[in-house]
Amino acid sequence: MLQVRKSDKARSSRGKSFRRTFMVAAAAASAVVLAAPSASAVSYGYTYNGEGSATWFSDGDTLTICDHEADGASVVVYADFTDTKKWHTSGAGKCTDRSYGNLTEGFDFTLRVCLGDYSENLTDWGTCGDPFRVEA
Repeated sequence: MLQVRKSDKARSSRGKSFRRTFMVAAAAASAVVLAAPSASAVSYGYTYNGEGSATWFSDGDTLTICDHEADGASVVVYADFTDTKKWHTSGAGKCTDRSYGNLTEGFDFTLRVCLGDYSENLTDWGTCGDPFRVEA
């Protein structure tokens, strides 16, 4: 007949208690990870001399276009996946929110910020800043 010593019972009990505590802690940690909101990316672009800027917010697929200088020019943003230009025409010291609609998550593209004449639909290509990559 197999004899179980008191110390073996205590060890077995401690082992079960440890495993149970570990499993509860692991389940709680995974619930926190699964419930955490996804990170949203924010990207910035500027005209060549900083007269205008654009800020892309991946959460909501929105673009904020700002005019930083009272120079008579409007700020225009180009995206490499569409022919649609996004303009800010409200004047210096102000910003305008624009959108490309609900884009597919993870879709990446390039934006470029320039100055232009909205009334003539003209872009001054010499004022454009460097293209910058964004992701929906």
